[in-house]
Amino acid sequence: MKKTMVMICCLLLFLCNAQLKKINFLIMIDEKPCLIVSNLQIESQSMKSINANYNVGAIDISEDNYSTMIDDKSSSFNLTFEAILSKNTYLSIYSIIIPKFFFNQKYIIVNIFNMDNKIYRKKYSKLMKDKSKYYVVIETPNSMRFN
Repeated sequence: MKKTMVMICCLLLFLCNAQLKKINFLIMIDEKPCLIVSNLQIESQSMKSINANYNVGAIDISEDNYSTMIDDKSSSFNLTFEAILSKNTYLSIYSIIIPKFFFNQKYIIVNIFNMDNKIYRKKYSKLMKDKSKYYVVIETPNSMRFN
């Protein structure tokens, strides 16, 4: 009886995990891995918002939502999330644009540099297109994008 229950639990866990798409995705804020992320949402102009779960190094999205993303006609997605930084006690809200084809890469690394830090302000302020509060560099195995 116990073996049967263990087998059923293992089967249920396998089925639950099989319905998730794991994307290798790392968020770095001020050169440190972001440990606490909440309200992670992915959307485009032609697609409603999709909720995703972030664990350090990965985003988990349901297979249905991942298929919706891949089938979407848009060329990029807007990724919005809240993060708590180690040196701050308040939430910081970030919104970044990621090209759609990046989600087919082996991994995505999002480097966010806050402009309230003097070092990053000096280094990146001339590269910024607008007066944003942060500068973003997105890396994949085959390409980089600077925002």
